[in-house]
Amino acid sequence: MAAYYYHHVNLGETFLLIFSAICFHLAVNGHNQLSDYHRYQNSTAAQNSTNNIIKRFDISIPWAYSVLAILLLLFAGSGLYLAYLSGWPLLLLGSLSFLVGYCYSGGPYPMSQTPLGELVSGLAMGLNITLIGVYINIYNAPTYNNWFWLTGSIVALPAVFTIANIMLANNICDKDEDVVIGRKTLAYYLGTKHSLTLLQANYVLSYLGLILSAVLGYLPWLVLLSLLTVKSDYQLVQGFVKAPDKVTTFPRNVLLFHKIVGLEVILGLLGLLL
Repeated sequence: MAAYYYHHVNLGETFLLIFSAICFHLAVNGHNQLSDYHRYQNSTAAQNSTNNIIKRFDISIPWAYSVLAILLLLFAGSGLYLAYLSGWPLLLLGSLSFLVGYCYSGGPYPMSQTPLGELVSGLAMGLNITLIGVYINIYNAPTYNNWFWLTGSIVALPAVFTIANIMLANNICDKDEDVVIGRKTLAYYLGTKHSLTLLQANYVLSYLGLILSAVLGYLPWLVLLSLLTVKSDYQLVQGFVKAPDKVTTFPRNVLLFHKIVGLEVILGLLGLLL
């Protein structure tokens, strides 16, 4: 989007941001696994669970904390350097990401165990990272304006809804086990039927966001070619809707995220060359 709409790219900062985002994502997942392990290790209901990576693979707790600390240091170091280069807006957005990442799985009432998990993950990873990506490429551009957050928010819609759906699909599959260990997620309150309806609606909204981005000129028209995959995407979604299962059908939602967002990025880049 930055290259197409704002005609400016900072490649060095972009690659460093990708590295920082990967470290942050891994750190949040690691912290989530550690928090769940400590929270439920004495729970009889959780003894047979295979959802916790630390328990499943018998990972050393000190080693897990060491890896988490390294990831956080890499994230903080690269993030602070980028903030030094680009200014306080990045520091604000980055700090917000860190705060949300901690609250997602830490503290006495982690967001991942509430109905807010899908919303938080979609906004933090889909919206916030997109806004940071746009800002880091245009902060020193002649075309920079303070409305970048609005254009970036529209372009981010496919990522917001598909990332939220990964969380929602995961919670649908884990709903019965989550209730036993005290996790009351959105899937618990909506029930499986309505949760699956919301999941399908989110995929529709992700495509509408893609269309809106092209119509408003924020992305090249070429991104609309991704609509050619709607039929196959529909089949993937229905496979999960008919039989939600963590092992066999849940990965379809991860694949859909990569297809929808991946095609948005690839076709957007190709549109720059035409």
